[in-house]
Amino acid sequence: ERGLLLHALFERLPPVAAARRREAALRWLGIQAAGMNDAAHGAMADEVLAVIDDPARAALFGPGSLAEVPLSAVVDGAVVAGIVDRLLVTDDMVTVIDYKTGRHVPDSAGAVAPAYLRQMAAYRDALGVIFPGKRVEAALLYTAAPRLIRLDDALLDLHKPALRATKANLRGSALEPDAPTP
Repeated sequence: ERGLLLHALFERLPPVAAARRREAALRWLGIQAAGMNDAAHGAMADEVLAVIDDPARAALFGPGSLAEVPLSAVVDGAVVAGIVDRLLVTDDMVTVIDYKTGRHVPDSAGAVAPAYLRQMAAYRDALGVIFPGKRVEAALLYTAAPRLIRLDDALLDLHKPALRATKANLRGSALEPDAPTP
């Protein structure tokens, strides 16, 4: 529940005027998480605001950025689909961010869980198809620290999912004479 609430705050708070964000967060949490106490609401609001209000991350949460963006693309013959937490598209670059709201924060990109690296490699490759010619940068934002961990292409390439056409797993039919048969 905590993770869902944090994600929702990251989506809702950036367009709110900076001076009113904490009040808006507390009011929203009071309604959506009425079973939590005021201290828990305050801690969650502060965690999100520490990220959003950080000048180093201003562009990621600024007017040109997007929250909860659905994406779908065919990569190496397979469909990659998902919802990215944050997306920033500029003239020459696409930045994709996924939030991680757990308490464990890795020390470096090399210590990130392989499942997250596979996820981000798939997002990077899908965005490369969607935005041809633009450089795609991927990062994980661990909200508990808060720490933004950039994931370089060399690391993501090592964790790129083995994408296979789903046709290989389907029964053959008369419409596809070359498809595997049961």
